[in-house]
Amino acid sequence: MRLRKTKAAAVIVAAMGLTFTMAGSANAWSYGAYEGGGYGEWQQDPSGDLKGDSFQACDIRSDGYAIYVRIDIGRDGDFDSSATTRGHYAPYCTDWKYLDLPEGTPIRMYVYKTDANGNHTHPVWRDGNA
Repeated sequence: MRLRKTKAAAVIVAAMGLTFTMAGSANAWSYGAYEGGGYGEWQQDPSGDLKGDSFQACDIRSDGYAIYVRIDIGRDGDFDSSATTRGHYAPYCTDWKYLDLPEGTPIRMYVYKTDANGNHTHPVWRDGNA
């Protein structure tokens, strides 16, 4: 019984740590492509030399696919900016693209895997704010 209580307490403490970690990093996040291979990264607020409202695409696997990231500012269905790793060998991340948006502007970041012919497959997306 004592071992069970100790394990339960450890799980609760770990869950609390995860909650605090995730809450503290809400202004910067990564979102992976379907079935892996790469990700898109969003930086809401300035950090070091990196300006806020910036994003990039990263390809981490030499699998024949590139990573394509599209940003929908305002979540209105129109793509306003994009970045792709196409034409580069993995591992590779694009330069950061800076958008300079008003504070609180909603964005949706789409992450695709792209084949050699430019066909985008399995889009995934995540919502955030500037």
